[in-house]
Amino acid sequence: MMKSKTTVRVVLIASCVLVAALVAQTPDDRSTKPTVVYIVRHAEKTGESPDADLSGKGKTRVEVLRWMLRDIAIDAVYSTDAPRTLHTVEPIAKERGLSVESYVPKPGKLAETIRQIHRGQTLLVSGHSNTIPELLKSLGVSIEDKILPGFDDLFIVMLDGSATDAKGATLQRLHYPGKR
Repeated sequence: MMKSKTTVRVVLIASCVLVAALVAQTPDDRSTKPTVVYIVRHAEKTGESPDADLSGKGKTRVEVLRWMLRDIAIDAVYSTDAPRTLHTVEPIAKERGLSVESYVPKPGKLAETIRQIHRGQTLLVSGHSNTIPELLKSLGVSIEDKILPGFDDLFIVMLDGSATDAKGATLQRLHYPGKR
């Protein structure tokens, strides 16, 4: 049985649309999609020890952060090895079936990893009052505070998808609920 010209055209058009859709989903598309990095300081801690964990107030703050980011598709989560930073982002990673990647807070190292490995993705990073300003600077933005005064900062850094360096980065600084 011979197909009509209309049927052949419909099949050809549908095939072209399918191929275009598949091409649009290739990893090369990540090069133009912006990279979004959510950066938080660990929540409140139990004491001044380097191994201090989260306090009750800190655990409540983690739940607030988890609720705030509930609709954000996160591709990767990073934290230092300190229990307080890890426990700040661990519930969010777990909900998404992700593991928390450990990083050493060396200036520029995590920013380089983000640009090279996570271009076009959305990340969550937990850090410390003395490491976040340096990370922001390495990503191409900065804040006035040398040391962050509280535990309520939520920084959103958007990196231009076509940039391979700090050019084209923008910053939004938000605060999420909870007393300092």
